[in-house]
Amino acid sequence: MTDATDRLKAQIRRNADEIARLHARIRETVRERDQSEAKRQLWQRACQEFHTRYDQLAFPGGLAGAFERLAAGDPETMETAICFVELRPYFLRSGYLFEKLLRRAGHAPLSDAQAARLESVRSARAACRAAEGMRRKSTPA
Repeated sequence: MTDATDRLKAQIRRNADEIARLHARIRETVRERDQSEAKRQLWQRACQEFHTRYDQLAFPGGLAGAFERLAAGDPETMETAICFVELRPYFLRSGYLFEKLLRRAGHAPLSDAQAARLESVRSARAACRAAEGMRRKSTPA
């Protein structure tokens, strides 16, 4: 992997951590929002910050328009999508984003190396699903 790819993956990890922190702040403040106007304002600010920052944090370069950029063959967006599915970060709505990126990246004009990386993710995912299916079959009901 290149240094640029490593930096991009580090950014995705940092962003996922920040989304989790912002979301945790909402969960912390929602419990007390009805105790006073000041606490309601803290909760509202936490919500506002989360929603304001989510687009840029969820997908480097911005989630808005990411799928259009991917379909158009934007090299930076394609690399970001591949890095995202390789990492599979965990944060609010990340599972939906993972699934959508996995589907859409398969239709994007990827380099041979990117296509191989995407296939590796798909193969690992298929193996995990098969193993899960085997565990379910072997567990008595």
